Amino acid sequence: MAVIEDRIPHVKEQRPRRKGNRKLIYLLVLFFLIVLIVLFIRSPYSKVQEIQVYGNDMYTPEEIVSHSGLTIGMQFFNVWEYQVQKASEPLEGVKEIKVERSFPGVIRLHVTEFRRVAFWNGQDGSRAPLLENGKVLRQVDFSKRIVDRPLISFWQSPEMLPTLAKALANLSPAVLGEISDIALTPTVYDKQRITLYMRDGNEVRSVVYKLDTMLNWYPTIVKELPKGVKGVLSLFEQPWFVPYTNPGAPIQLPAGESSPKRS
Repeated sequence: MAVIEDRIPHVKEQRPRRKGNRKLIYLLVLFFLIVLIVLFIRSPYSKVQEIQVYGNDMYTPEEIVSHSGLTIGMQFFNVWEYQVQKASEPLEGVKEIKVERSFPGVIRLHVTEFRRVAFWNGQDGSRAPLLENGKVLRQVDFSKRIVDRPLISFWQSPEMLPTLAKALANLSPAVLGEISDIALTPTVYDKQRITLYMRDGNEVRSVVYKLDTMLNWYPTIVKELPKGVKGVLSLFEQPWFVPYTNPGAPIQLPAGESSPKRS
């Protein structure tokens, strides 16, 4: 009998298959995920509830939001930075806008504007900022705002404004704040001659293409002038100072004081 039993092949016990159960579990999980997604989409948490604006100066928050393409109630996860940037292109003073999401429902717009380097005085009494890129921003009215940049009142060559804007942008904030008014005063020999009226009572004459190189050292040059004496400072190849009280006695300044070495 033992020999016969050894010849009979043993049948392995087969475990019950659970593939059907696994498929059912997967389907149930997928179903509940879809339900949760639908419930989230229909809930207030999936909508934009608030739009905050930071970094703006020339434009109001309402203007930024209205040109951003964003609205309260739109889908929170349907806000894309490149779309906001594209929609804001009509705002000529805006350099870029960064989008930050804060759950639930808060969108923060971080605005970077082009720097204001001067103000353009219009003949109608309007006042528009001259931006660092050379554009006169006529979209906004600064006539009721504090004048914290130089005023350009007499300038008959608009094509030279980009060069002037670039030079002013390269000035230190302290020196830029010392300029009260700027006028284009061309001569027969040089169309880029300008006159700057400083807040300390002095008058500076120079050329547009050398303005940032020469004028950045205005505080150092002023220290070499006679104390309490005001006059006309010519900043060309060799700086000269002519007092208002004694125009016949010009003062030649050391060249090294107005042309320091750049690092």
